[in-house]
Amino acid sequence: MALPHYSQDQTSKKGMQYEPVQANLFEVTILPPAGVADSPLLIQHVNSIAGLDLYKAIEAKTQKFKFATRSYAGMPTETSVDVTVNFSLNLNNSIQAYLYKTLRQWYNKQFDPQTGVMGLKKDYVGTLVVVQFNRAGDIYRTVTLEDCFITSALGFTTELNYESADPATLEVIWRSDAFKEVLA
Repeated sequence: MALPHYSQDQTSKKGMQYEPVQANLFEVTILPPAGVADSPLLIQHVNSIAGLDLYKAIEAKTQKFKFATRSYAGMPTETSVDVTVNFSLNLNNSIQAYLYKTLRQWYNKQFDPQTGVMGLKKDYVGTLVVVQFNRAGDIYRTVTLEDCFITSALGFTTELNYESADPATLEVIWRSDAFKEVLA
């Protein structure tokens, strides 16, 4: 006989299809702007993504009349989304930091610090697509971040340390002005 805390739980009964949301079952597809090497290896080096808080907090605004207080929803303070992607860094057989080079190409479309050339937004925005799925591979959420551009510095091994044997990583922040979220 099952204990009541288990037998009365609808999520654990045989035949129910409730599964926990797993934060490690996701894939990020990065579509850079034209002229930037479109490497499928960008996908394979994603360690994590943060900042998918699409629906921002809305502060309550109040009005007073005599001794009564009325509350209304205020306006969001911002509508853009800043996502942070953490990548692992590797060298290829030609001893190139290929992931860093691809991201630097993208960054240089916005501003090239070696020449001072600045680009137009239409030329430096790309798209990030985040897909979340269950253990069977069924997609339950897709977030498409449109008009993305890099806002962080590209710190390629900014700190070298004899006491660490950990592989290098690169953290990149993208700003997106528009998104589409599809829930199954």
